[in-house]
Amino acid sequence: MNRRSFIKTSLAASALPLFNIGCQATRPRICGKGRRLRVALVGCGGRGVNIAMTDMVKEEIVAFADPNPWRIEAAFARLRQLDPTADTSKIKVFRDYRDLFDQAADEIDAAIITTQNSQHALAALMAMRKGIHVFVEKPLALTVEEVKVLHAAAKRYGVVTQVGHHGHSTAGIRLAAEYMAAGAFGEVRDVYCWCDRVNSRLSRPPKATPPAGMDWDAWCGGSPICDWYDADGLFPALTWHDWHNWIDYGNGSIGNMGSHIIDTPVFMLGLDKTPPVSVEAKEVVWGAQGAWPLRSRVDLTFPARGKMSPVTLHWYDGVKNGVSLDAAHLEGFGLIQNHADQYLPPEVEEMEAKYCTKPGVNFGRLGTMIVTDRGVVTFGGWGAPPRFWPDKLRKEMPKPPQLFERIKTSHQAEFYAAIREGRKASTDFDYGAPLAEMILLANAAQRAGCKRLDWNGLQFTDDAQANTYLTKSYRKGWNVA
Repeated sequence: MNRRSFIKTSLAASALPLFNIGCQATRPRICGKGRRLRVALVGCGGRGVNIAMTDMVKEEIVAFADPNPWRIEAAFARLRQLDPTADTSKIKVFRDYRDLFDQAADEIDAAIITTQNSQHALAALMAMRKGIHVFVEKPLALTVEEVKVLHAAAKRYGVVTQVGHHGHSTAGIRLAAEYMAAGAFGEVRDVYCWCDRVNSRLSRPPKATPPAGMDWDAWCGGSPICDWYDADGLFPALTWHDWHNWIDYGNGSIGNMGSHIIDTPVFMLGLDKTPPVSVEAKEVVWGAQGAWPLRSRVDLTFPARGKMSPVTLHWYDGVKNGVSLDAAHLEGFGLIQNHADQYLPPEVEEMEAKYCTKPGVNFGRLGTMIVTDRGVVTFGGWGAPPRFWPDKLRKEMPKPPQLFERIKTSHQAEFYAAIREGRKASTDFDYGAPLAEMILLANAAQRAGCKRLDWNGLQFTDDAQANTYLTKSYRKGWNVA
């Protein structure tokens, strides 16, 4: 899709009605409270097999789709572990999810999409066009263009949607928003976020042979065909987790962890209600060609929202300058071992020095900080509840009135409940699309260089080259349109 088509699609999306179940040409699956949902798992990697499967077994699993036969085997093994009585003989297997939606769509009520980011959009779009409800892992898509296409499709087809912001189903994120609504944090103009990952590479690992029987073309999908490589100690194999590191397949450190970290400030401050007015990469340190940055700092600035002041979200990831990317500093999956090695906002380091006086105490390896006139409030990832510094600040702040209903199930189970009840899920595309767009705008700013980019909700108004980073080209047969 070219830039003109992208903008046209974005404008059309803004004019579509909101949640409109059962009123479109393709009728969404209607599922009563007493019936198990027929569910397909698209992508049988770690998130799908280890996380999503836990609640899938309470429904009726009808299909697995993954180009790697080893991962299909892992899905069956996990199913037998969770439910030894499960009848696996009826589960259909597909190497290519396009075949799944072409051949078995009528047998599916909901699709759980846990592929690499580059495959989210087409899989979700094919499902929604068939009236299938979709759960898509975070972030929603690889590019801003894909996010807008999926958001428009969800409105058009009226299906129930959910993005894998798992922390959003916790009580902590709701408590944070309630404190904010009660005025406990005062006026918030700056939010500082940091991450404990290096989702990048210094060099491309040596080419290796893909697992026997793997459909490598199907795994690469719409992105360019690349060389497969195996794990090397510090980082896992390309297909297991390392795809996060590469521009064609993942979205780097902010794409991997940003959804878990910025979910709380987005919800608390209503940043999903209006797009940022500008995004600026303040620092970008690149590694291997085709990989995301080894370290970055990006600012996203949002306008006033009702009575809330304009606010800037400051994002930091990677290691400090001079810290080597070796076994002494990194663990598996690019996890930074020592908090002191992290590239942290100076404001966070200043407040840690002030309030964290005991050995080993800090604000956490990933999280968010806001500064109030009486102290500091921090929020861990995955919807963790607020922490107050100094501790007496917590006692000074009365517990706010409850504004949000607490979700008493898992994030995935809440999606299934929403389908049965014909309602919106907690992080449907109306919420997940704006959050994903923030992450992907930061990605575009990283690639555009260290400059301020003005954003009008559809495109950058001052840099035509930067707009090319909002889209991508697809190999034949894999287009998202």
